[in-house]
Amino acid sequence: MGNGRDRLQLIFTLMLFGTIGTLSRYIEMPSSVICLGRAFFGVVTILIMLALRRQKPDMAAIKRNAAWLFLSSSFMCINWICQFEAFKYTTIATSTLCYYMQPVFYILSAAVVLREKLSAKKMICVFIAFCGMISVSGVLQTGFHLSELKGVIFAVTGGFFYAMVVLINKYMKNIKPVDTTVCQLALVTVLMFPYSAVTGAFADVRVTAAGIACLVTLGALHTGIAYIIYFDAVNKLPAQTVGILSYIDPVEAVLLSAFFLKEPVTVWTIAGAVMILGATAVSELGAD
Repeated sequence: MGNGRDRLQLIFTLMLFGTIGTLSRYIEMPSSVICLGRAFFGVVTILIMLALRRQKPDMAAIKRNAAWLFLSSSFMCINWICQFEAFKYTTIATSTLCYYMQPVFYILSAAVVLREKLSAKKMICVFIAFCGMISVSGVLQTGFHLSELKGVIFAVTGGFFYAMVVLINKYMKNIKPVDTTVCQLALVTVLMFPYSAVTGAFADVRVTAAGIACLVTLGALHTGIAYIIYFDAVNKLPAQTVGILSYIDPVEAVLLSAFFLKEPVTVWTIAGAVMILGATAVSELGAD
């Protein structure tokens, strides 16, 4: 099952990822500004860590993959904006679980683009996960409330674009994950600054000590430091171990929303969570 230290590193980063939604509740800024700050502080942290390790980005590899890096960074911008917008319109539990439809979108897109086999088992898992998303959204109990519906749409859209980022990364050749990450974060910073300026997002920023502290933490700890530790662990652990432990993220997010933020978690939310996470686990693990 892999080295114990590597598993602990992976668990640590996944537990950090699970607190992103809760942390975002204390940042009173537009989603684009949050994304800008997260990327900026993330890339600065990674560059500092690389300097301390006396490592330099492989510029030749970066140039070879420049087009893919730009495209994936553009999709990452949309992914992050949708994720933080979802947090604003619905509960952390609902937005996180709907966002976790990402593996389903990856399975479907990989079948079309990469010609990967789409077995009957995977199709059944996709259908069950979709039913789980409907259950989590609350539409079966309360109908279509505009705010909740917006949150669900943003979360699902964010999951889709995250799947596209993962898919595009498959096309990159001979480039280290840390180089990919530092370039993506740098490009997100470059892209999000003019977007935030043009859309007037900077005018809506409420600067508070708590908000700034949470934003710096989100960028430096949850993105910069966590990404380096995450990739170090993932590269050393079996895929099944990574797949199983990845469920720490959404489960923790749901628990934090219930116990820390006092957000409602209904029976339908729990049922939907079981369907989404269970279907994803079955589709990713074991033979077809």
